[in-house]
Amino acid sequence: MSAPASRKDALLALVAWAAALLLFWRSLAWLTSATLVREQVAHAAIVLVFGLVFLLRDRPGGNPLVLRFGSRATIFYVGACLCAGLAGLLHQPVFMVFGLGFLSGAVLLFVFGETVFRPALGFALAFASFTVLSVLFPLADWPLRIFAGKTAGWFLALLGHPAQLGFSGEPSRLVLMAGGRAFEVASECNGFGIISGCILLALLLVFSRRLRLVDKLGMLVLAPLLGLFSNALRILVIVLLAPAAGEHYFVMHEAVGLTIFFGTLAFVWWMVAGLPERRGTSEFQRKSAIS
Repeated sequence: MSAPASRKDALLALVAWAAALLLFWRSLAWLTSATLVREQVAHAAIVLVFGLVFLLRDRPGGNPLVLRFGSRATIFYVGACLCAGLAGLLHQPVFMVFGLGFLSGAVLLFVFGETVFRPALGFALAFASFTVLSVLFPLADWPLRIFAGKTAGWFLALLGHPAQLGFSGEPSRLVLMAGGRAFEVASECNGFGIISGCILLALLLVFSRRLRLVDKLGMLVLAPLLGLFSNALRILVIVLLAPAAGEHYFVMHEAVGLTIFFGTLAFVWWMVAGLPERRGTSEFQRKSAIS
């Protein structure tokens, strides 16, 4: 473990991070609140954090602490401050999104040094996307619920189990009728957690490797589609297993949800690990492949 080169460096780093905290504390406080209040947003945050931890853990030679502003950490830090300044001057919150991305990358580069540039770039893009997704959650809730209910109903019809999707009660509840039973497609069933988790994990992983542009774009398009499909599949399996679950319905519901959630994320990781590098074969590909 190495420390800043001198007391002067340590003092400058302390002042720099204190200034960053002053610039971003409102945005960070809002993001923390949104994560704690909304379960699906919390799931996305957990995926992002654990994805980063596993990615850094698998790097050859480990990640000794550097705790110093190298050239890239400085660039990311300055980018974060500039974005925060533009957001205040122009009253455009979108600049804070970019600023938070730069800031998250700066933290990684400061802590672990220049060797984690690619993971830092992936984390910066994923963190900025996480901020956008957190803002969009209220707008995406009902459309995602309706899509999940319709898709699950379509799958049920293909399997010979006619289903109907409609609204019931006041306030309105989205209900899927299948097999003589009513299943509420609640906010927790909208799939936001798995969809955003797939997007964030894909962003983190594809920008941590030297992949062809077409492979990166293809994976980033495929990731949300996998999340949409997995959520509809989860509802389908729960509906089909409900008659046999009886009084253990809640246990079955949670077991199916967790299995499909982690299975989908593992599939995303496996797909990215199998993509060819632009130059040779990386340690990430050899160590991260899921068999």
